[in-house]
Amino acid sequence: MPQVTRCVHCSKMIRIPDTAAGKHVRCPACRKELFIAKKPSQEPAVLAAGPVPSTHAITSAEEREPPAKAILGPSAIFTTTLCPACNTKLLPGAVACMDCGYLLQAEPDKLRLESGGSRERPPLLCANPACGVANPPDERVCQRCGSPLPAAPGTILHGRYRIERQLALGGFGAVYQAVDLKEGDRAVAVKDMICTDPLEFSIRLNFFRREAEILRSLQDLPIVPRVFDFIQQGQTAHLIIELIKGQDLLKIMESNGNQPFPIDLVCGWGRSICDVLTHMHNQSPPLVHRDLKPDNVMLLEDRTEIKLIDFGTARDMGRTQRTRMAAKTRVYTEGYAPPEQIIGKPEPRSDLFALAGTLYHLATGKTPEGFYTARELEKQLTGDSKPAGKVSNGLPEASHWFFELIRINLSEDPNDRYFSAQDFKADLEMQRVTREANCPNCQTVNKVREPYCRKCATPLTDATPPCAHCGKQNRMGSRCCIHCGNRLR
Repeated sequence: MPQVTRCVHCSKMIRIPDTAAGKHVRCPACRKELFIAKKPSQEPAVLAAGPVPSTHAITSAEEREPPAKAILGPSAIFTTTLCPACNTKLLPGAVACMDCGYLLQAEPDKLRLESGGSRERPPLLCANPACGVANPPDERVCQRCGSPLPAAPGTILHGRYRIERQLALGGFGAVYQAVDLKEGDRAVAVKDMICTDPLEFSIRLNFFRREAEILRSLQDLPIVPRVFDFIQQGQTAHLIIELIKGQDLLKIMESNGNQPFPIDLVCGWGRSICDVLTHMHNQSPPLVHRDLKPDNVMLLEDRTEIKLIDFGTARDMGRTQRTRMAAKTRVYTEGYAPPEQIIGKPEPRSDLFALAGTLYHLATGKTPEGFYTARELEKQLTGDSKPAGKVSNGLPEASHWFFELIRINLSEDPNDRYFSAQDFKADLEMQRVTREANCPNCQTVNKVREPYCRKCATPLTDATPPCAHCGKQNRMGSRCCIHCGNRLR
């Protein structure tokens, strides 16, 4: 009965007769000769943890699961300690990763080079979150679950973009480094949406197309990546954007033992992000990012400039009161999202909450815990005062204004936060927390963010959307409608 083994030259599975053990055979795929080791009972091979049969019959279950590598001879000793696909620590003598399923090959580079071949290309990880198995680089669908695989290096998309390497992989697809062959080999990043379900594809396509439109609307801002192209053909979609040469701030912090960045540098980054939020919030209807966090801020190679990435979760608030009040898709990152966003009702001030959490993380090295962080900061800021320049409850005296700014914008109630990204940026520039504002009519001093002057009732803040009960407008900062008494959100 024919048996099945893997060619050491091309890694393809081939069928061989029972009488081939101990002989040289020619691979039908690559036409190169390979030696078929004898069965362990006749000539045992030495591996790190004992012998493994070189040939075996494939069962129906094994057709779904990648088979173990064939024995390559007495010198084939596995020395790999980390999986090359997912970096998981391997057990001694393992022939496959217990985490992602990647099949290991003993000294693959040496074997390939000795046979005149090229070095082994990296495996392709399945983008299906429930699978994640590593597949050979020539496969187009996952051997385990049948999902489409990311493009392999060397693939040319749409006759123009040549894939160089995979940069990231997530539930929605993959991101590659590529070159634009029609623009003098210009380096670009390609976001590839991978989806097999036609209904799910149409939903994801809306998010994908919206991200391209938002990026185009923000092209005048230096910290937003440029978008070059958006291509949708059948059940595939690719977004071509500027390649960002750098690393996200979270990875940089984690690699440095969560050491914080200087507050002056963090404030500069915050001002740049405020420019993006101001532009988005001033759209009609307003656009809300919904996923500001250190992971989505890239630090460039000069170690000072940043780029804000991942606008795929951004969405508009709707043009009518009904659409504004309707629950949205719940997209958020725990610790950076305010309560109203967690229940599916984000607004522009939700981004200020996320920005405050991001700046707190960068300036302290500690992950924010939502409005609980605001309560902790309040305890620290109202503790016993220390001499000027000394540390009070772990917070430098000179930076109290910064942490007070963070505390305010991590408030549970949106009305207790700043009302706009412009106000946020202004206080970052002046390095202070604005607490009072003069009435433009009577010059009476009022507390900042009060909706009406306490003396002449002149409106001091911008108008809010109409009241859901009576349809009349109020001013930002009002808790209840001044016309009907309805509670305002």
